[in-house]
Amino acid sequence: MMDKNNITDGSYKPEFNLLADAYLGNSKLFADKLKYLAGEAQKEPWSYKGGLDYGILYNYLCYTYDRVKQEGKIEVTSDKEHMCFNTGLLTDNGADLYAYFDKNTNSNAKKGQDWFLNGFKQRTTSEMRKFKKYPEIADYFTEPADFIFDKKLDIFIDYDHIVDDNYDRFVDIGLDDKYMIQGLLENAVKKIIEKLKRNYKLAIPQYYTDKQSGIGKIQLLLPLFLQSKDLADLALVVDKDEYRYIGKTILTLDWAYVNSRRIVRPDVEWLKL
Repeated sequence: MMDKNNITDGSYKPEFNLLADAYLGNSKLFADKLKYLAGEAQKEPWSYKGGLDYGILYNYLCYTYDRVKQEGKIEVTSDKEHMCFNTGLLTDNGADLYAYFDKNTNSNAKKGQDWFLNGFKQRTTSEMRKFKKYPEIADYFTEPADFIFDKKLDIFIDYDHIVDDNYDRFVDIGLDDKYMIQGLLENAVKKIIEKLKRNYKLAIPQYYTDKQSGIGKIQLLLPLFLQSKDLADLALVVDKDEYRYIGKTILTLDWAYVNSRRIVRPDVEWLKL
């Protein structure tokens, strides 16, 4: 299993179902598997800037497994010796890539880790013929309207709360005066609202799962241009209710990319890694 000390930006998630259900191999072996998957899949930025190689891909796989497990889209062979799920990734030729597991016999595995990650396969590989059917990709599109910014709704933000709770993220981009931060934030929110009225595609969806209730929902990520009109510094997370959007927190661009990539590769200029 990947060493949590080698994961940057807080991406180590001990609550991930994948880590509880499967032994992924030692750090080097698992890193080799991620490298292989990144090489087989259509090219994307799978690593954090200056961080762990394939850290974004690692998080993507864990989030995807969480969702397909919730949806009941994991397939097990009739003899209970193998398991697989659809990663949602495609090769350059448009072939599905599946995570393929063997029954775990490794003594280093923790209790509950019934599976061992063998690797990643296509339908044409002999191992995949063991399954009665090929599992489907994760589906997040329960309420299509939630994926599009509704310009008729206002946005409510508790600026004191947002600044205090995310102060370190502002400091990381060179801002440390809370009075100045709040002023820049209020201006950035006003600016992005006007831009969204003209181009709703600037707001991109992320899938959020409440840790206590286990209920998932779609939130929107809005770019914040705090120090430049062309380069976003951070992303504002907003929740939609019946009457308005509510600002929930601030994310770094790395984490905005990770969270949005859970659904689909973000295709907006402000979120290019």
